[in-house]
Amino acid sequence: MKICIKLFAGLMVFLMSATITAQDIPANAWKSGTSWYCNDGYQRQGNECIKLNVPENAWVSGSNWYCDDGYQKQGNECIKLNVPENAWVSGSSWYCNDGYQKQGNKCLKFNVPKNAWVSGSSWYCNDGYRKQGDECIKISIPANAYAQGANWYCNEGYKKQAETCIRMSQDELIALRKMQEELKASLSDGTVAFQTKIESDSGDVIKLENGAIVEVSSYFGYLGYRKNAVLFGSGQTCKIWIAGKKSFKCELIEVPEGSGKPAKEVHISAVKGDGAILMMLDGSIFEVDSIDTIHTSLWLGVSDGLLINGTTLLNFDAEEAVTVHRIK
Repeated sequence: MKICIKLFAGLMVFLMSATITAQDIPANAWKSGTSWYCNDGYQRQGNECIKLNVPENAWVSGSNWYCDDGYQKQGNECIKLNVPENAWVSGSSWYCNDGYQKQGNKCLKFNVPKNAWVSGSSWYCNDGYRKQGDECIKISIPANAYAQGANWYCNEGYKKQAETCIRMSQDELIALRKMQEELKASLSDGTVAFQTKIESDSGDVIKLENGAIVEVSSYFGYLGYRKNAVLFGSGQTCKIWIAGKKSFKCELIEVPEGSGKPAKEVHISAVKGDGAILMMLDGSIFEVDSIDTIHTSLWLGVSDGLLINGTTLLNFDAEEAVTVHRIK
């Protein structure tokens, strides 16, 4: 029979299922659809749910246990990490505080020039300044323009001509508004995206913070508590991107709460300008906000991604999303 469930706002997906037959649900398990799953802290063995042996300084998610922050798994134990001064802990690793750099087993403070700000172990020039050696040099900004990162852009109603911004003609303004309407219409190919986090996982079943539950036929290994994720789809498709794990097709068990954002799948064909410029296979070009260029400079290009609401770009092979704006 056909079971109709609501997938995303305004979209319907039809799933085919076999005739539902009665089955015994073992102790310490919960049922969803035609299957059953073990509770957190239990592991499926045959037709039973067996309680896990969880060591000290560990927590449980699904059918696995993980060491608390500041501890590292060694065999069946969680061993405390040696964390230096000026550092913070996440999972089984430590990271230097903002303004400090890792050198061996220490976090050492680094010099930050004037007109700069710090994020992690790097510094970045303020808007309207550009990096030159170990300094931030003020850029020249013409009238009727504003600074963003190390570049300047003409105000609305003006266009760039050499190193100035001149007023656009009436015909140019009409053409601009038409292009903006076309761009707005092109923000989505029918795909709707929900940005969320992993709440827990049990085998192939993943629970998300927005209430959605999906089943994925893939082995992930350690997903990580509250790892970033994006659930997206259109029509009869359902996919999920998990930070550091790429994207996968999925089956929707429970629908997400709230409404998603328009999105479309894209193909990144090249990364230029030390990660500042992204070239798409369809000919469009995006500029990355200055704070995110450090991430995109590590991208190898020629990869698939998801553009959300025209401003947030996921590289499916990357660890996190970046903010972009279209320049062509």
